[in-house]
Amino acid sequence: MQRRQLLSQAGAITAGALAPALVARAQGDSSNNSKPISLIVGYSAGGSADLVARIVGAELGKRLARTVIIENVAGASGMLAAQRVLGGPTDGSLLYMGGTDTVVVPMVNAKVKLDWENDLVPVGRMSTVPMVFAVPKAAPYTSLTDLVTALRKGGKDSINFATPGIGTMQHLYGALINKQAQVSMLHVPYRGGTHITNDLVGGQVNSAMLVLSTAMPFLKDGKIKALSVSDTVRVPQLPDVKRIGEEDGFTGMALPLWQGLFLKAGTPTATVSAYDKALKETLAQPELRQKLLDAGITVAPMAGPEFKAFIKPQAALYRDIVTSSKITME
Repeated sequence: MQRRQLLSQAGAITAGALAPALVARAQGDSSNNSKPISLIVGYSAGGSADLVARIVGAELGKRLARTVIIENVAGASGMLAAQRVLGGPTDGSLLYMGGTDTVVVPMVNAKVKLDWENDLVPVGRMSTVPMVFAVPKAAPYTSLTDLVTALRKGGKDSINFATPGIGTMQHLYGALINKQAQVSMLHVPYRGGTHITNDLVGGQVNSAMLVLSTAMPFLKDGKIKALSVSDTVRVPQLPDVKRIGEEDGFTGMALPLWQGLFLKAGTPTATVSAYDKALKETLAQPELRQKLLDAGITVAPMAGPEFKAFIKPQAALYRDIVTSSKITME
């Protein structure tokens, strides 16, 4: 009888010890998983988003003791990548690199069915990429105020601005200036940003919204001038250029491009927390920060909850711009 009781107790202890592991496995706890992680990027290899993913992914993998594989799923302004993640498991094996497009594209394209707040779980913000409102070297403007004054004198569409396309953040930047300053610059959408800088230097367009990494070589060479930047703070590379929130009529406003990591909604909290911690450690590495800064990208880490709190008011601003400017795309 005593032996039977001891065996029963031993069995109970073994089952109790195994229970957490079994639960973790059932929930897909990635902390005890050696399965590679696919970091899904919505743009082609070689671009700025891909660069950030590869630099961050390599370091993130070390801290999670997992192999991180970059998977480029280009198309539909990054939405094919989001759908790839939403159609996958909730075990942490698919990590989505999202950004402003994750929030904006569903606002401007009714066919896109993505609700960032309910379909995704923010792991953390990685970086911001300031946009620069630039004009050719020969332009008579030295500030945003100068250009706005010229617009008011010249009237509707007297000055145009180029962007990589309708519904891009660059488009929203120009639309924000139109809305707040009560002017009407003419939008000139390109199919991507490849030719914009050359046309700006050549004077084929009056102004353009450029990401800092694209603008910097031309700014350094003195071929173009920066009138404002879109970030929450002045950028170190252009300390004398005002951010948009410093301008009259734009107080407190900011419109940075941002990038962060997300998991599919329903991913276990333990997995999300583990990734959040690893991302924070990754972004603290001085060499990584310098590599991104050299590429015109500002490391701007935020933990998951803080990241979500950052996105919400930005999303409200995007919605206001999109609605008031009647921006749509398909």
